[in-house]
Amino acid sequence: MVDYHTHTRLCKHARGEIKDYILMAIEKNLTEIGVSDHMPLPDDFDPEHRMTIDEFEIYKDWYKSAVDEFGERIKIKFGIEAEFIDEKIDFIRDFVRNGDFDYVIGSVHFLDGWNIASHKEAWKWEGKDVNEVYEDYYQTIKKLVKSGIFDIVGHFDMIKKFGHHADKNFEELIREILKLIKENGLCIEINTSGLRHKVGEIYPSVEILKIAREYKIPLTVGSDAHSPEDIGRDFDTAYELIQIYGGGKISIFEKRERKEVSLRSY
Repeated sequence: MVDYHTHTRLCKHARGEIKDYILMAIEKNLTEIGVSDHMPLPDDFDPEHRMTIDEFEIYKDWYKSAVDEFGERIKIKFGIEAEFIDEKIDFIRDFVRNGDFDYVIGSVHFLDGWNIASHKEAWKWEGKDVNEVYEDYYQTIKKLVKSGIFDIVGHFDMIKKFGHHADKNFEELIREILKLIKENGLCIEINTSGLRHKVGEIYPSVEILKIAREYKIPLTVGSDAHSPEDIGRDFDTAYELIQIYGGGKISIFEKRERKEVSLRSY
C-alpha cells in the first residue's frame, strides 16, 4: 500500500510530525509513504494553512531524520502539495524546481482569493451561482495541468467538498482536462478524504474515473491525512477503484520520475 497525501502540524491545521505518520504507516503495513505538506507562499499568504518559508527547512530536516530512522522499514518519499494561483505562479514554479522533491501534487484551493476548501469560508457559497463556481474551478484545474509544474492532480473534483453540485453537465470540459493530463504525463490521485467531509464521496467521482480509464490515465492514491490516524483510511475502497479504473496499477515517484507498479506486488 502507498499513501502519498499527508500533512503535519507545520501546515497549522493538522497534527503530528512526519515521524508520527511514518510510524502509523508502518503499523498499517504500508509499503511506501509520501510527505506532502502545503508549500509556503510569499507575502504571508494564507498563513493558517501552510508552513512559512523558514519552516520549510524544518520540514526537510524532519524528512531526512525520518529516512535515517525508518528508511529500512518503509520507503519514504519527499513531496509537497503546491497551489495553483495565477498571481504567484513564478514563485510556485521556482520553489518546485528547486525543492528536490520526489513528487509534487498540484491542487486548487483558491478561486479569486476564496479558499474553497476551508470550513471557515464555506459560508461564501451563499448566493453563488454553483455552475459558475464549477466552471471557474475546472478552468483553473485546466491551467494547472497545462503549467508543466506538477506531477499529480490532487483531489480533482474537490469543489464538491461541501455538498454543492452543479446543474450543468461539465463532461466536455472534464474530458478536455483529462486529455491534457494524458498528453502532459500527469496522473490523478484517488483521494479518500472526501468520504470524511459533507459530500461523502471519494475524489474524483466514479463518473470522472470512467472517463480517465478511457484515456488510460495513471492513478495514485492519498488519504489527505491531517492526523496520523487518517493514514491509509478507506484505502479498501480506493484500491478497489484502482483495480477497476487503473488496471490494478498504481503510480509511484522518485525524483519526479513516475513508474507504475502492480497493487498485488506492492
